[in-house]
Amino acid sequence: GVSCWKKCPKDRSFHCSWPPLVPAGNTSYTLNFCFEGKFSKCRQFKVGTATTFSPPHHRLYIFENATAWVEARWGHQVHRTPNHTLHLNKAVKLDPPPSGMPFSKTGGQLRVQVPQAQCDGLDQPPQWEARFWRVGDSSWTQVTCETVMVTSEYDSVTCALGVNGTFVVQLRHKPPHWSSYWSDWSSNISVPEEILGSPVLSHQLGKLGRDGQRVLRLSWQPVLKEQRNVTYKLDVHMLACSCAKSEEKDTVVLGWEVTEHNLTLCGAEYEILLTAANAAGPGPARQLRVPAEQRADLSFKEISVVGSTVIVQWEAPVPGHAFCFEQQTLPEPPEQGVCKQQEFPANSIHTEKGRALAVPGCHRLALHGWDEKRGWATFALRHNYASNDSLAVPISISSTDVAVVLQWEPSPRAACPGALAKYRICHVAKGDNVTYSEVDATASNYTLQNLQPGTAYRVGVWEVTEDSKGTCSTWWHFKTKALGPQGAAWRGNLKYLGISLGLPAAAAIYHLSKRRARRLLFPPLPKPVGTKAIQFSAGEMSQGQPRTGLVEPSERFNPAELLLTEPDPSEETA
Repeated sequence: GVSCWKKCPKDRSFHCSWPPLVPAGNTSYTLNFCFEGKFSKCRQFKVGTATTFSPPHHRLYIFENATAWVEARWGHQVHRTPNHTLHLNKAVKLDPPPSGMPFSKTGGQLRVQVPQAQCDGLDQPPQWEARFWRVGDSSWTQVTCETVMVTSEYDSVTCALGVNGTFVVQLRHKPPHWSSYWSDWSSNISVPEEILGSPVLSHQLGKLGRDGQRVLRLSWQPVLKEQRNVTYKLDVHMLACSCAKSEEKDTVVLGWEVTEHNLTLCGAEYEILLTAANAAGPGPARQLRVPAEQRADLSFKEISVVGSTVIVQWEAPVPGHAFCFEQQTLPEPPEQGVCKQQEFPANSIHTEKGRALAVPGCHRLALHGWDEKRGWATFALRHNYASNDSLAVPISISSTDVAVVLQWEPSPRAACPGALAKYRICHVAKGDNVTYSEVDATASNYTLQNLQPGTAYRVGVWEVTEDSKGTCSTWWHFKTKALGPQGAAWRGNLKYLGISLGLPAAAAIYHLSKRRARRLLFPPLPKPVGTKAIQFSAGEMSQGQPRTGLVEPSERFNPAELLLTEPDPSEETA
């Protein structure tokens, strides 16, 4: 059928068009309008062979409803289009949406920021439609969009794509009046795959150095297989201090090829957010909480408490442009420190007045300085435990005859980093010197050994802090157990057992010593076995006559006596 509209913003001309009704040739077209209302007139415009025409504005009644149609004549034949009712003043066709509109996509919802149509008489936001083609699909899918937010310059339009993937999207819009027309489709909008997950983040935190800084090493895995259009953003938030000069340095944007980054931090607590984003928008952020440094060899020049208010004095090791005094009550949530944006030279000394110290309580005191090139660095760090309690530790005592076990509840100071250095144990018996022992701040018991049975002692346990000397002033009394009858009998048995075993051992030693002395004084004679020095024949032995040889002994001996090699044992023992 026939269509007639005017363009915005200030085009008063109407543009009418219709499809060819008959084969091209000697066909002539006539455009007809009949108006309702008080005029009730018709207008006819001979167009010729064209299929488009702009009727003169002054011959139209634009504020009345009209019926339009086109007649086509060739020869003696006439063909007529269906009637089309319209209100010419509201028959508006907008230009197609421009290219380069900002968009994002979250949860299958495409949100596009579109400029407002500058059109006279357009009292309400336009209606929107989208058609999309997903990679792998065979045809377009058309959906209705919704205008969710209207500003003076832009509208925010949401279109439900429904599924995740890579899309090509086109948009069109029209005024809400029934006589208006849909615009032509926009150029293609390439919507990449939505980032549904946050980066998998790993980290390694270094120790705080003497320069007051530590290095946080971050690394992460790519969020998408195809991530050439992905960027990574690191937001670094120092929870204890927020200074305007340093905030612009707190965001780092990295390219798709970067999967690791080092951050130089001071000793304060930080919140790190890592977000991956592409043209579809950012994915969910990965959060990392970096704890504050608890122990550091960075001291204030002086800390004093006036009433309940803490006053600190610190020295700047390097020049800077801003500093922040941090005072936290642990383990309460972090509170904002006092940030002062003023330059200071190296080796300058400053005094800061803090808030009142809650009693009892563990308080973290830190001073951080900022320089544009170096960033934040911690100049001083100290934990202070405010308490009116005595340093003497209540203990329970369990004793035996030679040892005693001391037990106590862990001190609240032990939970405050660096506030409790150690425990000192003192014990003494009457008339003796005091004996001192020490255990670390995490201990909750100690055993005194090698004590005298049945003896009265005094013992004390004292908390040693950085400011205290650790001298025991509160004593607890106890007495070791006496040995008792069982102990005496046991010692008597030991004495009897020693005598019983000692006598046989002494006799054995005497016997062995005597045998050794006899062997040294009376060595044994050689045995006459296998020698030819003296031989007797059987006859001679029977006659009892000795055989004379070259040497004649002056005395005669019984041959049996020559074979005697050892004294008779009976004679030795006689």
